[in-house]
Amino acid sequence: FPTILMCVGILISCILAFLSHFLLDALGIMTYHPYEAQWKNRFFLVYHVVIYIGTFTLILIFFKNYWWVMIFAMLPDIIDWYTLRPIWKKDPVIHPIIDAYRAKFFPALPDFKEKPWAVIPEFIFLGLLGLGIFLLLELNK
Repeated sequence: FPTILMCVGILISCILAFLSHFLLDALGIMTYHPYEAQWKNRFFLVYHVVIYIGTFTLILIFFKNYWWVMIFAMLPDIIDWYTLRPIWKKDPVIHPIIDAYRAKFFPALPDFKEKPWAVIPEFIFLGLLGLGIFLLLELNK
């Protein structure tokens, strides 16, 4: 019996992780993500090094217990950007749905992707996510 509940919990977690990608990508329009990579720009380079180090650190911390949820949260990117485009030379299929979701539910969100100061909303989002994760971990102790 606990095995069935555990499986249902994992399934629900995976579905919510997948759907969270829609929300985070919708909000991502307000954060610094230039349309073209600017690796010669010092700010762009330092910012991405910090983000990559932070991401790698979080993967090391949480992967053992939460790998399945992490995979499902990244599944839209894995499908569109790491499978369809480079391997099969196809257009993305999930991100156009995310764009339609953003247009329908968040039409007033401003596009700050090219503005370096838009790292501020990103760090606010990351801080709120971190706080949520911390609180969830504290509840599970």
